[in-house]
Amino acid sequence: MNIPRLILLCSVIMISIAVSGCSKGVENVTNGDDQITPVRGKITFTSDRGWGRIFLLKDGKIERLSLEGGSGRFSTDGNKIYFRIGYRLFVYDMLNNTKNELTEINKYEPYDFDLSPDNKQIVFASRGQKFHNDIPNNIYVVDIDGTGYRQLTFFTSGPKGWNAAGAERPRWSPDGKTIAFTGPSIIGSSHMADAIYTIRPDGTDMKKIIELGNIYNPRNPSWSPDSKKIVFQARLKNDKQGYEYIAASNKDRSNVTKKMSGYTYLFIANADGTDIRQLTTKQFDDGDPVFSPDGQQICFASHRHYTKDKIPNALGSELYVINVDGTNEIRITPAQLLGKHNISPHLGSYATDSSPDWHE
Repeated sequence: MNIPRLILLCSVIMISIAVSGCSKGVENVTNGDDQITPVRGKITFTSDRGWGRIFLLKDGKIERLSLEGGSGRFSTDGNKIYFRIGYRLFVYDMLNNTKNELTEINKYEPYDFDLSPDNKQIVFASRGQKFHNDIPNNIYVVDIDGTGYRQLTFFTSGPKGWNAAGAERPRWSPDGKTIAFTGPSIIGSSHMADAIYTIRPDGTDMKKIIELGNIYNPRNPSWSPDSKKIVFQARLKNDKQGYEYIAASNKDRSNVTKKMSGYTYLFIANADGTDIRQLTTKQFDDGDPVFSPDGQQICFASHRHYTKDKIPNALGSELYVINVDGTNEIRITPAQLLGKHNISPHLGSYATDSSPDWHE
């Protein structure tokens, strides 16, 4: 073997050893297909990079936490992550590497949840102790030790079955005074559209702040750090950028029609629902927005890296960051699963990132 070939072989072996010696579950966000810019602070998110596990993005690296489930939420000091496995809530202490279940909340089978700013209470959506598909979700508050349940909303009528959604995605304002959530646009009706409400933690002063208009189906509100703004996702009423899809009303597909669907964009508004401004305009579905700790940026999930026939598809979604004025969009998570490369367009090769939370 000649010297140049020997040197090349040794170099390859040394690189392989260095890669294999990296911490398991950690990936640099720089990939071969593009350069991804790291952001300040740390972001926890849910992804199928580990088949439904919770991940941590910090200092330009992705770390797979030893936690099943999803919907991670930081404690106020950023040292703990509260998360959900099915209908059970847990807390993970990153300093001590310990995990504990908040067992008493399990009887209410919670869905979406959030923490009070003092980390003493949890707000969550649930169909109640007598779970039934025909009972819509309502908003509840409980002390962190599992005592002192209080029901804040009382949606009782409307459509039956799976579309009796009721209240969803509660988010506690940083000043502790208000809870925002998604609810039915028309209470007591079979109307499927959503609206955004606010309510006080004691259950008083419920207001519908964003409803049908030029936008529809506003969902997933999140607060700015000063509690003066909310960011949310919604569709436009007459979206000329929408796309056609085939809808079959019969199992034998004898009645096939073409329908139009609009894209999901990000919007920002005052805390009372006034001064709504559209942030994203590209022909992709954007959602799960959350403010940065300094309130100057917004992190969100989007399918925009991959499309199929100009229609958003389920081949993956990544996390993006954009300024609050809609400028300077960057992608902060790679499209590939950990340990895999973008070599074939099938589901197993792409990551689906969602539910981000951002802490300094």
